[in-house]
Amino acid sequence: MKTTKTRRESVTRGFFWGLLISITLLTVYFLATGGPEKGEDKEHGQADAQQQINQYRAALEKNPKDLNTLITLGDLYLNTNKIIEAWKVFTQAQKIAPNDTHVLIDLGGIYRQIGKYDRALESYQRAYEIKPDHLDPLMNMAMIYSQNKKNYPKALELYKTILKSNPRPQLAAKAKQEVVNIESVLKQMKKVK
Repeated sequence: MKTTKTRRESVTRGFFWGLLISITLLTVYFLATGGPEKGEDKEHGQADAQQQINQYRAALEKNPKDLNTLITLGDLYLNTNKIIEAWKVFTQAQKIAPNDTHVLIDLGGIYRQIGKYDRALESYQRAYEIKPDHLDPLMNMAMIYSQNKKNYPKALELYKTILKSNPRPQLAAKAKQEVVNIESVLKQMKKVK
C-alpha cells in the first residue's frame, strides 16, 4: 500500500511541477512576444487602416465637400498618428462646416498636440459655445489651462463649471480629482510666497 501512495504522490507532484513549468514558460513567452499573432494583428490593422484611408481619399476625389467622408478620413489619420494629414482634412472640413463640433474638437486636439494652445482653446471654446451641453471641450480647455499654460485659477474655474453641469460619472470623477490637484498646487504656491 505504501508504495502505491508514494507512487501516486510522485506522479501527482510531477504533474503539478510540469504544469507549473509550462505555465511559467508560456507566461514568459507571452510577456516577451505578446503572443503568436500580435505582430500579425498590428500589421493587419495598419493595412486595413491604410486601405480605408485610400478608399476615403478616392471618395473625396469624387465629392470633395462630403463632410462625413472628411471627418471619417480625418479620424483615420488621427488614429494612425498622421497629424499633419488629419489637420489638412479637418481644416478642409471646417471650411465646409465651420460650426461642426466634431471638427472643432478634433482640430483643438491637433492644435494641442503640436503645441498651439491658443488655437486649441479657440477651437474648444467655439465647440462649447455651439453645444454647451457637450462638456468635453470644456474639459479639454481646463486641461490646457492647468497642464500647458499653468493658469490654475482659470482651470479651476472650468473644472467647477463642469461639476455644476451634471457631467457623466467618468468626467465628474476626473474633474473632481483635478480640482483637488489644482487646489493643492495653489496652496503650495501660497506657502512659497
